[in-house]
Amino acid sequence: MKKGDFAYNKSYSVGYDYGSIKRLDRYEDGVVSTLYICMSLTSDTNSDYLTHYFDSMKWNKSVSEISAEGARNHGLLNIPTESFFQTKHFLAPTLAKQQKIADFLSNVDSIITAETKILNTLQKKKKALMQKLFTRQLRFKSDDGKDFPAWEEKKLGEISSSPKYGLNASGIDYDGEHKYLRITDIDEVTHTFSPEEITTPSEFSDDYLLEENDIVFARTGASTGKTYLYNPNDGDLYFAGFLIKFHIKDANARFVFYQTCTHEYEKWVHVMSTRSGQPGINSEEYSTLKIQLPCIEEQQKIADCLSSIDSLIQNQQNVVTTWQQRKKALLQQMFV
Repeated sequence: MKKGDFAYNKSYSVGYDYGSIKRLDRYEDGVVSTLYICMSLTSDTNSDYLTHYFDSMKWNKSVSEISAEGARNHGLLNIPTESFFQTKHFLAPTLAKQQKIADFLSNVDSIITAETKILNTLQKKKKALMQKLFTRQLRFKSDDGKDFPAWEEKKLGEISSSPKYGLNASGIDYDGEHKYLRITDIDEVTHTFSPEEITTPSEFSDDYLLEENDIVFARTGASTGKTYLYNPNDGDLYFAGFLIKFHIKDANARFVFYQTCTHEYEKWVHVMSTRSGQPGINSEEYSTLKIQLPCIEEQQKIADCLSSIDSLIQNQQNVVTTWQQRKKALLQQMFV
């Protein structure tokens, strides 16, 4: 392939039912598998315009018509090269029109890139600040300007009530009231309740209803160690069986939660979860997790500081998401 050529990847996945078509932009040339279908453009089609067209998924309909029902093998669509090149696509009739659409959508892409860069910068600043706060390189002072006392070390089990395992129930269609929290519903980056689709547990009891100051820990699988601090704004939330709940009673729950977002915690999870060869940490092991605790006043100041940054990050994430949704809508409107 040469720079500017397109390649069709016939591998299908979530959101890409008929694979994806991308342009080679980053390198002058490249080599791809024989499973890909490659193509170069003629002079009567604008390359940037076509890039946006392939991002729109509008081309899926044409490909679906030549994809034999059930003809999927090892994650690949069975689409002959000759048939692929015979598919029909409805494009803007003139190069001038194509260029105008491409320029407009490229401008939207530039905005998304810029806003995403701001988001990434905020996230990096938060990580750097957390590193300084939890290693005590940076300390707060009391309201009267005095130093706070030295920190002390306690185990998670010493500052919480007895741990509890979650519901052994499947998720069903959301009933409008009872929400189900599973490992996959916790965002990997923000640790917030962010399900692709809200569900309700097939059976539930108030014994599994989360309340303020509850932190749940993922206990098994690749997501072992992932945490979520219950937010009352999330409504009635029941936690699933692959999660363990700790109710924080002798510390600031948000401060404790933030310690589970540090690099030190990640290292602890890695050591604990791989000792048996099968990723997993049980309630007894989580209870031994060492928590570094300043006095309650300093805990509150640290929690408030990090929460304010989280608010900035969430606001910026909303900006990025809004622009991404706008682009998606524009792609649907601009291509037949």
